[in-house]
Amino acid sequence: MPGADIALPVIGLGNSQAFRTEDQETSNKLLSIFRKFGGSFIDAGYSTGPFLSALSRHGGFRDELFLGYYMNIPVERPSDQPPETHSIQAQARALVEANGGQALELVQSADLAGYAAHADDYAALKTAGLTRFIGVARHQQQYHADMVRLIEAGKVDFVQVNYSMLEPEAAATVLPAAQAHGVGIIINRPFVNGEWFSLVKGRELPAWAAQFDCDSWAQFSLKYILSHPAVTCVLTETAKEHHARDNLSGGLGRLPDPETRQRMKSLVDSFT
Repeated sequence: MPGADIALPVIGLGNSQAFRTEDQETSNKLLSIFRKFGGSFIDAGYSTGPFLSALSRHGGFRDELFLGYYMNIPVERPSDQPPETHSIQAQARALVEANGGQALELVQSADLAGYAAHADDYAALKTAGLTRFIGVARHQQQYHADMVRLIEAGKVDFVQVNYSMLEPEAAATVLPAAQAHGVGIIINRPFVNGEWFSLVKGRELPAWAAQFDCDSWAQFSLKYILSHPAVTCVLTETAKEHHARDNLSGGLGRLPDPETRQRMKSLVDSFT
């Protein structure tokens, strides 16, 4: 983890459609369930950060959340406006203002090349007290090598990356690099955009899953991911309350040991 003063609950929320469409009723229901399970990290997409900040501030629970905001260094700006209008510090200050003056928890970028080229500008957000942490987020293997370079160069506090039994590649590169350098790892695509559920549909959950307090296929994937020692938090994305409860339950109870992890992977490999 980036610093000993923070610990994140292991199950987070992705940028749910309910958040993206600013559906307050559904969002409040999801957040209520999330909070009951002790959840904290939410991947707040570009347009949803201010929405989630306002919603949680109005509800009186903003301090319970750890929001991952997104911003990029602008490539171009209107010629009739000064550079500072569209600078990354201006973006951050606007979000801080919308956040009631409270510093942001995490600023992420999905533009890895832009982040690498302007890493000092991102680091300056921390120096200015605008955010506590900085990092990058992508969900494709083609970006893994770039992530490793940023980790090894000491340019990131967090990395968000895809990893699961169906997409295990990060375990050979990004995860060990992050673990070696004390970088927090947020996992996305635990269900590979639904491919996981198509694979396990109609199959009976093995009885030995009970040995690590697992009672659904969703939890089977989540517990495998969470049991990797480099993983800080895994994101789940849903607008359905019963799915949210199932996913969040994956962060409770025992996790599989290394031998059980291999057994899990072998079972899933036999399905493909």
